Amino acid sequence: SYFAKYVQPTPILLPINILEDFTKPLSLSFRLFGNILADELVVAVLVSLVPLIVPVPLILLGLFTSGIQALIFATLSGSYIGEAIEGHH
Repeated sequence: SYFAKYVQPTPILLPINILEDFTKPLSLSFRLFGNILADELVVAVLVSLVPLIVPVPLILLGLFTSGIQALIFATLSGSYIGEAIEGHH
């Protein structure tokens, strides 16, 4: 009965439904990687331009945005897991 969800509402959607299972975690990992890399690059460039004063608030802002991204990641992961086990009660 678990695999029946892949052919609903029509068997033509089978490849798209299988692809969906792989793209959800992949998109989450790309999102986290992009946000972390962007934060590190901004801090690295500003440290090279203005070594002492400007990077400190940006590091704190990076910590704040990383916390928000972790919350979003956990929420989306929980949503995806809940969706996956929805029919198994």
